[in-house]
Amino acid sequence: MFMFRNCAVLLVIGSVCCFIFGLFHLHSEVEPNACRMTYMFSEPMFAPVGVKDGDQYPNYGLYYYYEALRQPVDPLKRKMTGAPVIFVPGNAGSYKQVRSLGSVALRKAMSDDAGIRLDYYTIDFDEELSALYGGYLHRQLGYLKLCIRTILSIYENRAEQPSIVLIGHSMGGKLAQSVLMDPVIGQHINTIISISTPLDEPVLNLDGQLETFYAQTDAVLGKLRTATVPTSTTNVCDSLHQRPPSVVRMASQESSARLDNVLLISTGGGNRDLLVRPGLTTSRFNDLHAMTSAIPRVSLSCDHLSAVWCLQFMQAINRFLFSIAHVREDRSSVIFGTNKQRNLQSALAHFVKPRRRQQSTVRLGAAGNWHEERRLVINKFFTNGLKGIYYDLIGLQRQERYKKMTIEALNVDDDDDWLFGCAAEEHNKTGQLYCEKATSLMHLVQRLPNEDRDPRSIAILDLHNLRKTYLQWTHVVVRLPPSQRRTGYNLDIYDPKERVTDIRMPRWYTMARLPMINETLQGTLHHRIRIAEMVDPYQSIRVIVESLQCINPEYRVTARLCVPWAAGFERYQTLKSVDQKPQLFANVPTLVPRHYNTTLNPVTLDLYLDPVCRYRISYEYSYASALSRLVLEFYGWLPAHLACVLLIVLRKQVQLFHEVGSFRSLRPYVGYLQYTSLYVVTACRLLKKVIITSRILPEPENLDYSINVSIVIHCAAMALSLMATLCTWLALTLYGNAFYRVALRLTRLSQASSNIMISIMTHLPITYGILTIATSVGTCSGLGLLLAFVFYFLMLSNAYKDYLEDFLWQKAANLVRGKPRAVAQNDAQEEEPENQLQEEKEDNEEEEEGRKGEQSEPCLGLQNFSFHVTLLLMLLMQLLLNAPSSLAWLRSRRHGIELPDPNLYPSIVVLGSLSLLLQLRAPQKCYGYWMLSIVLYFLAGIVLLYCQAAIYRLNFVLAAAFALLALHQSLWILWRRVAGI
Repeated sequence: MFMFRNCAVLLVIGSVCCFIFGLFHLHSEVEPNACRMTYMFSEPMFAPVGVKDGDQYPNYGLYYYYEALRQPVDPLKRKMTGAPVIFVPGNAGSYKQVRSLGSVALRKAMSDDAGIRLDYYTIDFDEELSALYGGYLHRQLGYLKLCIRTILSIYENRAEQPSIVLIGHSMGGKLAQSVLMDPVIGQHINTIISISTPLDEPVLNLDGQLETFYAQTDAVLGKLRTATVPTSTTNVCDSLHQRPPSVVRMASQESSARLDNVLLISTGGGNRDLLVRPGLTTSRFNDLHAMTSAIPRVSLSCDHLSAVWCLQFMQAINRFLFSIAHVREDRSSVIFGTNKQRNLQSALAHFVKPRRRQQSTVRLGAAGNWHEERRLVINKFFTNGLKGIYYDLIGLQRQERYKKMTIEALNVDDDDDWLFGCAAEEHNKTGQLYCEKATSLMHLVQRLPNEDRDPRSIAILDLHNLRKTYLQWTHVVVRLPPSQRRTGYNLDIYDPKERVTDIRMPRWYTMARLPMINETLQGTLHHRIRIAEMVDPYQSIRVIVESLQCINPEYRVTARLCVPWAAGFERYQTLKSVDQKPQLFANVPTLVPRHYNTTLNPVTLDLYLDPVCRYRISYEYSYASALSRLVLEFYGWLPAHLACVLLIVLRKQVQLFHEVGSFRSLRPYVGYLQYTSLYVVTACRLLKKVIITSRILPEPENLDYSINVSIVIHCAAMALSLMATLCTWLALTLYGNAFYRVALRLTRLSQASSNIMISIMTHLPITYGILTIATSVGTCSGLGLLLAFVFYFLMLSNAYKDYLEDFLWQKAANLVRGKPRAVAQNDAQEEEPENQLQEEKEDNEEEEEGRKGEQSEPCLGLQNFSFHVTLLLMLLMQLLLNAPSSLAWLRSRRHGIELPDPNLYPSIVVLGSLSLLLQLRAPQKCYGYWMLSIVLYFLAGIVLLYCQAAIYRLNFVLAAAFALLALHQSLWILWRRVAGI
């Protein structure tokens, strides 16, 4: 038993250290910000647009964006000829964030020969915190619909009713998606682009209205759009470039839902966005998802704010919008094309892979420099460029085991076709081999990001398939165009079995670095690593690529990570010779689907090596990356686990009554040095399976993660509870007067009035409950809770100081009188700090305290400080959970808007129960605490089963705990009076 306790203590300490370590390494994978700022070349202007029936939204507004016009623009009176685009800002977002998008569009329109221009509109939502308070979303959605109707009325005189493009950032993307719940408006929407938006679930589920909004959107869109969900056989890494499931679905004519004609595109910022995790930015209703690090001509990670001003990303979005827009035949206006399949192909070209021309046959002729190469590895360069076209013929007839060819062209423009297949023939006069006609193979070429340099053009060809498909072909042709820059190509023909390495995800306890490839061959261009058993978002592998011998000291390695069940989450990273740590991290954005076989469909890591070097490649479990991802992914579970810890501590404290005047009675942290709450974590894992199987109780939250995650988060909550208790003790002891003065200044009460009020609250606490409940009903629940917390803290501080003063006077009197030596030794033993983690010793102490309580006066009411400190922390949790709705109420007062208070009733229960507990001088020494302990255990289990993701439900659980305590104490007082005790 002693050994088990020590192991539990080590587990708690180790888990807390892991959480802190992960907290300090949140930026371990974050790359430097490579975004270029978008500058306006003229003064940005915003013309207000009157919205019909917009009077019910006095704090909202609709604006039209333009630049450098001296005369004010009124879109309602002016003929608008562009294609309409609406920008929807997100959480705390400003309508002025449209400047980057609008300015890039205006510059592009000036140079567009087709005469295409876009009309950008933007909405002012008063920078409301819509990610924290769900009551905003319904209002914002209603106003967005009014704005769409208003903009449609501006263009109603056109012969063809235009369709609108919505671009939403953060929660604005969710609002744009939710517009489709109204099919009448949805038929006027052409495309919706969401930028760093939590689409299918919120980042933090802080109130019931937020959950209801997401649930309604999901239910309605489930009827109006075709959903795409990864299955156990999904593998988007099979092809050279990921094909989104929506493309496959459209090819098989499976899009039959009512609003499948609307194109939905979602984008994520990557590892720089620490506010919205990459796994939240996709949706099952999307047609296309892309991370900014994989978007052509962007190839970088954006944080949450820079995603709306990053020049590379803004240009990509506007290039797509210009590609789907066209001028009407009468040249009167610009509209967006309504052919979804064509628009989706354009989106693929701009967000996934640049569109290539159709495979066609071209005439090359015998003119030019023709050469034939038979080597397996070629590194051919022309340092001073080329004056004429240079051709190299590479034979297809190789030994059977050489099935793959990787070829890379250097400094060749994207518009130039440089790779062909052909049937070579011999020149009659010179006897030189050449190809009269050749077929382009540019559709097989990948453009890999290369940071500040030009992208790398690499093609991986299957020689076996080429010979089988094109029987007459004999060679592959590399054509290098004339250039003044250094140009050339690299070639690597190899056995694919030698270039594929299969590894398994190391266990978390694997400390050593594991070898993968001792040394690559000189000239190796491509190597594929397949990683099995990588299933959780927090798992991470650190891959180390070390150069051993280089011909050129400058080299670059490009890595491409593909997750087979997560379309659109390709990730690129470039390693340079100047990097001090030549490493990259491999992890997955979302949890693996159920019954998914990661051995058959592993995560793939493609390394595109620089052939000038030989490399040693190894890997290891990355603790810094894994723990930082664990903190980032699951920090939202902390409130639920903290509530669980407080309930378990309270279960112990309600049964423990110390003797008045003892040293133990001064310690408010009694019960917090425990590990029994870990039993609840493990028990809930088993109980969850029983509930799902029996289907008697509501189904728990679907959080199928490893128990290691729950243990780390729970231990962090235990440490946080202990820290909060010690801080509360310090505040009660040292800073009570300071908080008192702050409370006087905030409430604007005189010292005499405050003393009278505190005296009334102390001697008649029921008035305390009436005042705070009236405040909650008249204003908002958060204000009532804040008032209750302040007065409760001051009452507890005054009581603690009085008790501490009496304790010191008593000890001083004992020293003056001189106690017997035996008694002094007993007191000394009583004051020695014992190990609270030893359960047997705790039980003995409880029995001893119980026996002493029968002979001496126990600590009741406010003298039981450990009990009331826990209640104070629970009240503080309730206050913090109500903070978003309180901020919403404060902001709405300026405009006379009434917003719903989702936590009013739980707050009233808490305030009423707390005032009743103080009135009854709880806790009293009475019977039935064992039943109360069982109920508190039950509430702790409910917290872990139903409140980890749905944080707002903690309001009801905490309210239930307060109500049960008040009910128990009330029944005891009532029974005692009836029985005449």
